[in-house]
Amino acid sequence: MISQLSMQATGAYWQLITQLGSSSLLFPVLAISVATLWISNQKTAIYLWLTALTLAVTVTLATKLLFLGWGVGIASLDFTGVSGHTLLATSILPILFYSVGGGAQTKLKNIGLWFGLMLGFAVGVSRVVLGMHSISEVVAGWVLGLVVCGVAIYAIKSHRQRLVYLQLLILSLLLVFGSTTPNYIPAHDMSVKLALYLSGHDQPFTRSYFITEKTPSQL
Repeated sequence: MISQLSMQATGAYWQLITQLGSSSLLFPVLAISVATLWISNQKTAIYLWLTALTLAVTVTLATKLLFLGWGVGIASLDFTGVSGHTLLATSILPILFYSVGGGAQTKLKNIGLWFGLMLGFAVGVSRVVLGMHSISEVVAGWVLGLVVCGVAIYAIKSHRQRLVYLQLLILSLLLVFGSTTPNYIPAHDMSVKLALYLSGHDQPFTRSYFITEKTPSQL
């Protein structure tokens, strides 16, 4: 009984961590972070950050659609598509905490950056622990996220930023602790529907395809 409760508590913990990479949470956080940079005259940084993020999300979506719709993946690596949660968490959370440092010393801002990177790492681990992604899919998400994060950090100017949105930004982060299933943006379901529409199949390919090598209708 005690062991069962411990397993449930552990599962709930990882479920909570994984929601830090949810698009339902991070898109509002992204919007607030962009607003904070905008009023601090960081327009070039915003443009480069959003461009890099858009390209990374496009690559991620493409890998998911290719597998869901046509079964295109890498069986030897158990790769069916880039982890979107890991990508978003690694692309957005480090910039969030870095920019919160505003006009603070570089050391404090770097602490925020590393804290965000650690959260992105934790989200990736949670995806593997919960059985949602393989290690290769999470690593791919980390790599893409680090590229996006690096582009943004390189572009952000060092002058003082205004933090009038700080309270809203922190509130957005805390919203994740109110529920372990913030799914008001059903990203996965939308990806499945789009893949089926484009491929013309009735059912999406699943990871078991790597073992059975059957058509989606047979899985």
